[in-house]
Amino acid sequence: MIPLMVLLPIFIGTIQLIFRKYRKFNIAISFIYLIFNLLMIVHYRGENFQYALSNWGNLGITIGYDQMTEMFLIASLVVFSAVIFNSLSKNYPGFFYSLISILYGALNSIFVSRDLFNVFVSVELASICVFILIVFQKKGAQIWASLKYLLISSFGFNVFLLGIGIVYTNTGTFSFEALNMADEFSALLIFGGLSVKSGLFFLSLWLPDAHSKAPTEVSAILSGVIVKIQVYLAIRFLQYDSFQWLENIYVILGWISAIVGVVFAINAKNVKRILAYHTLSQVGFMFAVPNIYGAEYAFNHAIFKSLLFIVVGNIYERTGILNYKEMKGKITKIDYIPLMIGSLAIMGFPLTDGYVAKHELFIHCSTPGFVILSIASVGTVISFSKFIFLGYSKGEKGKFIPGRNIAYYLLISVIFYIGLRFFTLSDIQVTIFIIATGIVIYFLVKNKIKPLDNRLEKLDNALLIYISFIAFLVTYLKFFII
Repeated sequence: MIPLMVLLPIFIGTIQLIFRKYRKFNIAISFIYLIFNLLMIVHYRGENFQYALSNWGNLGITIGYDQMTEMFLIASLVVFSAVIFNSLSKNYPGFFYSLISILYGALNSIFVSRDLFNVFVSVELASICVFILIVFQKKGAQIWASLKYLLISSFGFNVFLLGIGIVYTNTGTFSFEALNMADEFSALLIFGGLSVKSGLFFLSLWLPDAHSKAPTEVSAILSGVIVKIQVYLAIRFLQYDSFQWLENIYVILGWISAIVGVVFAINAKNVKRILAYHTLSQVGFMFAVPNIYGAEYAFNHAIFKSLLFIVVGNIYERTGILNYKEMKGKITKIDYIPLMIGSLAIMGFPLTDGYVAKHELFIHCSTPGFVILSIASVGTVISFSKFIFLGYSKGEKGKFIPGRNIAYYLLISVIFYIGLRFFTLSDIQVTIFIIATGIVIYFLVKNKIKPLDNRLEKLDNALLIYISFIAFLVTYLKFFII
């Protein structure tokens, strides 16, 4: 039944493509695979197994299910459900829903796969869908953002393909277990190829443009799920011998991304770019503790960050305003409440899932990591204080839109369910100190905000940085590992 969690959305996406003129029909059948996958997750809850399809053994497609797979499948299900609900009041054609369905199936394939070639095919399929979705509204800025994503991604995945080719040549199998027998050089190529989708600063400089220019629902998917591909696979691969030398590099890159991303976010005024830079920073949190606790943080980030992108996108679509200062007095109460809850969650406020996830990171990271993540957390509070202190307009009641409200309620419910169920008073004083410090600093610096130079995000510079990083890793491997 697990393969159907992949095949059913792709099959339905194909039907939607054929009948793309019938929008309501396409929306209706989208809920078939969402309900089916929900039932499958409930059915397999807590199980742990792995098996190969057909009689090909290690040469065949290997499927697996465990705690981490379950977390990412749930995150994907919740985010895509919210995205579809939020889109109901918009005039998206059937083609949009077919791409969403195929992308959902491709992501599920990544999470359940236990062989390298199937991961490659699934990520490439997801990349094609993402490319089309970013450019879906055919705006000039979107076209360039999607081309940047496609070019950098294509270059990176040629490196990934070379890496898995070497693994197969040396071991005779694409199974994840082959990474125990593979050499460090093939691991380096696999890591280098995946790093373009990692969301780490300097390695994913396509991200700010793509996230900020994409349609509202696509931005939520990009930040909520797409950047988690590398997080998920990195944590998986670090369990194997050939990848273990990369753990400290992941951690250091995570520290850098957590700080640099938040610095850019603090100084940004465009609300979607603020959220995009925070994706870079928050991914740094996940890589700072690259184990099950990093995976749990990724799950919770998917929920509150999707909420933030959806609500900010809805405000922008209604007002046409992206500068957060100009939004003051123009936000309705219906939008402000989820905006505030999402902001509190990413700050790590008690009783939200962000508090639970951040608490687990803090108690399981090293001492230097604790200091760095605390500083980055203060920066996160400074940045999201911009949203919280905007308030809402008492003169604008806002229109009740069922689909949008269901999307908000769904994501908010998950935020509070996790926040209340796993709440602990342990070290709450650290959280209170971080939040209080961030708010005080915000009021001290709020009039000094000036966007930073974004020349590193230009395509030529982004490619140069990426190639230089791979060259550094090759040199490091040659002189210090082999």
